[in-house]
Amino acid sequence: MELARDILQRFKYYGMLLLSRDVEEEEDDERDDEFVTKCGHLWRVDSNGRWVRRWFELREDVLASYKSEDRTKLKNAIKVSKISRIRLVHSAKDDKPRDFVMHCGNSTYPFQGETPEDAAAWVAIIEKRMRRVPQ
Repeated sequence: MELARDILQRFKYYGMLLLSRDVEEEEDDERDDEFVTKCGHLWRVDSNGRWVRRWFELREDVLASYKSEDRTKLKNAIKVSKISRIRLVHSAKDDKPRDFVMHCGNSTYPFQGETPEDAAAWVAIIEKRMRRVPQ
């Protein structure tokens, strides 16, 4: 394992192509951590208190929302480093919640995923990104 990492580093250093599939697969997790991106529809509460469906993208240290998937109209963007907490919200009627809230300073922002699995995936990826960003 150590030898494989050493070889990988040498290949990267000299700009050579890595041909060993075994070493490549071992390093996949580390590369995924560096470039994790998520996008998709979420529901959020707008300034009028109505639930609206928006297209969200998580890239680097920014969570951005757009009016639609074509991304022509940016609605909001927040740096992940400004998020202090994110959590799923359980209700009495849902055994698998699709609601979650994000806390930024003194503000709390409610969201809703398309499915419970979608909501959990968003929470997990944002939490993972929060751990990587210096607070």
